[in-house]
Amino acid sequence: MRVNIEPAMNNDSSSYSLIPDWSRLRKRYAALWKKKVLDGGFIAQIQNPVPVADGIVRAEGFSENDYLNPEKLLQMKQDRRSGWQWHYDLFLYEIPSYGPNVFIGFCGAKVSFGNNTAWHEPAISSLDEADKVHFEENNFYWKRTLEIVDYFIEKCKGRKQIGMSDFGGPADWIASVMGTENFLVESIQQPDRMRDFALRLARESRKAFDTVYGRIRRQNDGVVNWMPVWNEISLSTAQDDIAVNLSPDLYKKVFLPALKEMALQGKSCVLHWHDACRHHLDNLLEIKELEVIQYGHDPTTGDFKEHIGSMQKIQKAGKILFITCVEAKDVEFFVNNLDPRGLAMIINTADAEGSKRMADRIPRLTETRLGNIC
Repeated sequence: MRVNIEPAMNNDSSSYSLIPDWSRLRKRYAALWKKKVLDGGFIAQIQNPVPVADGIVRAEGFSENDYLNPEKLLQMKQDRRSGWQWHYDLFLYEIPSYGPNVFIGFCGAKVSFGNNTAWHEPAISSLDEADKVHFEENNFYWKRTLEIVDYFIEKCKGRKQIGMSDFGGPADWIASVMGTENFLVESIQQPDRMRDFALRLARESRKAFDTVYGRIRRQNDGVVNWMPVWNEISLSTAQDDIAVNLSPDLYKKVFLPALKEMALQGKSCVLHWHDACRHHLDNLLEIKELEVIQYGHDPTTGDFKEHIGSMQKIQKAGKILFITCVEAKDVEFFVNNLDPRGLAMIINTADAEGSKRMADRIPRLTETRLGNIC
């Protein structure tokens, strides 16, 4: 069953007036969860790059100490975001996380830091060592993450949305802490033990989720995840990129129970998935708690438009569809083949003028499509 923890919060959206147009935007995202179109257009997060020649600082060459220093981490994220302009439904937000898939770092995986991201390296080699991998509240990276969360909240409250840290997913966690090759072999040879390991980690992650969510919720107007999707109630995120290497039957038996456990952490849930993992869709769509499917594009899978059938399947299953990322030239195709009710996209344009033109087109495209299907 879903958790029912809703800490006291600052739910006065007027206190977020420094986020441009926030009062209207929160109503539009609330409508998305009800599969309704508000103000004439589907949710369109439009972005364009800012030329380096414009004097924007690009953060690079960061060390471990920089990633784990709350002040430097926030500055790094702000510098990197300064390379993009955001428009229409793409609001200001920050994610207090030193990198992706961080929960396994709280369980003993070795964290490595590069110029542009952080990742986790193996700490065990087989399921015989699984007992060494546990969420520990005294873990160095967990304590640093809480410091980062608190700092981001203090510096951004009222000016930006603060999102949940990028915890990752159960199969991804184990592939990181065990090494991909060992993970794949053990999943095939000992599926029952692997299932139990994944389920245990998913259950342990709930405490970490509740802790971070509780801190954010006390100050934030609702909550956002890293994609970003916003909701006024608790929002969890489920994902497993390594599933691209697993058959539907194996993933369903071994890892789907843990993924469902993660979906139950909040009162609402977004699934982050890629079209390269589309062979799992039938099993995933049976999980009612996965309310939003954020469907990303893997460049190795051909033209994104070729996957329209999978996107239509997601909508026919009653899920909200969030497509990332769509090139400006393809927007009309997707709108004309999908239902704008319960549809969101990240749209890439070439420049600010292109973003403005796209913003002007969204209501017209939506109105035409609704007229054809209603």
